[in-house]
Amino acid sequence: MMATFSEGLLLSEKVGLDPNVLVEVVSLGAISAPMYSLKGPSMVKSLYPTAFPLKHQQKDMRLALGLAESVSQPTPIAAAANELYKVAKSHGLSDSDFSAVIEALKGKVQS
Repeated sequence: MMATFSEGLLLSEKVGLDPNVLVEVVSLGAISAPMYSLKGPSMVKSLYPTAFPLKHQQKDMRLALGLAESVSQPTPIAAAANELYKVAKSHGLSDSDFSAVIEALKGKVQS
């Protein structure tokens, strides 16, 4: 969820849409989730006050992927998101909030 939201924020910026407008629109639409309005404004400002550390999010994803593998359930989207969290961790963002995963997509953090 956070990885795809990160992609949307960065895409909106690249095409000239104020990312704050995207946060507002997504928060009001059918796919609204409290996490978007809670994390979105800080993500737009590249601020990641830690509520849930990125390293714990990546650990939970790793465990979920292991469980899925143990029952032969494909999880390609979760696997791709997990790779982004791993990139962010490898660049010193382990103790930042899990929303800092957006940094793995910005081009500042490369795998």
